[in-house]
Parts: sequence; C-alpha cells; structure tokens
Amino acid sequence: MNEIELKARVKDKNALTEKLNSFATYEGFVIRDDRYFALPQEDGTFSRKKIRIRKESRNGKISYLVTWKRKEIQQDSHGASIEVNDERECIVSDDDCLVSFLEDSGYKIALNKHKEVHDWTYEGATFELCTVPPLGDFLEIEILTDSNKPEEIAAIKEKLHLLLQKAGLTNADLEARMYSQMLAEIKQ
Repeated sequence: MNEIELKARVKDKNALTEKLNSFATYEGFVIRDDRYFALPQEDGTFSRKKIRIRKESRNGKISYLVTWKRKEIQQDSHGASIEVNDERECIVSDDDCLVSFLEDSGYKIALNKHKEVHDWTYEGATFELCTVPPLGDFLEIEILTDSNKPEEIAAIKEKLHLLLQKAGLTNADLEARMYSQMLAEIKQ
C-alpha cells in the first residue's frame, strides 16, 4: 500500500478546525506514542531502516501497530516535497514480545514521538490535525493507494494540493522535513 502525504505547519489550530468541520467528516481524537527501533551503528548513529511500534489510544481502547515503511520524499509539479511511502502494517495484541525480540536482536530505541491527533475524512483523504511536542501543530493530508503508476501518483499529489487549499493553507505552509529530522535538530 502506498501512502501519499503532505504535511503543513498550522499557525491557527482553532481556525483550521472550523474550516475542516465545514467540509469534512470528523472521525475522532487519538493519541499516538511511537517508538522507532533501529540497529546502532559503530559511529553512534542508527541505521536508516527503522521499525515503528505505535501505541494508539482511541476512546479508551489501546492498540499496538507495527509499521515498516520504505520512505521516499518526492518533488511534485509545485516544487513541494511529498512523502510517497510503501507502508506495511500489522496489529499485535501486545508489544512486550516484539520489543523483547528486537532488543535481543540488537535493536535500540532510536526515537520516541508523541502525537495528539484529530482526524477528518473527505473524498478518500484523511486529514490529521496533529500536535507534536515540542514541534507544534501540523496538518497531514494523506491518501492511500494500491497503485504504483506514475500518472496516478501524480494525480493524487495534485489532489493533495487542492485539499490543502480547501483547508485554507498554502504551499508556503508546507513542511518538507520528517518529524524525526525536526526532533533530531532540536536535540542538537
């Protein structure tokens, strides 16, 4: 499954919430606590290939999702950076066994990330208004597709830009960096 996504900084969370409520269907609130596991390298950094274990809390119900992504940042016709990820995900009943396996295999936690997310859907797209401490507020708009056809991927990228405008944001609000990169920059 390909996840095609753009991310924009949000200056006025309340105004964006009003705008999204005017055209999209509100799906609810979720808290996501992510731990990214990777193999440590000799130089003290971590391998680029990471396994994410997400603890998701929605309406008092907790679930654990394990995700492996092949991430790629592509430039679109607007010159914007859009993520096109081959994403593989499964649900586990509990993360203890998997965490033990990863740690016994030499994996370490490379990154922790906390997100508080309000979700909306509209015309096959998901809008996520995310608060990511200490980075601030962001709008992620994503569309999932089974297609790998360049023309279909290009059409989805165009649709994402139209949806960004519909939400009242512009290309100037886009954030090209991944959260992991921004969090690493803050640590330095």
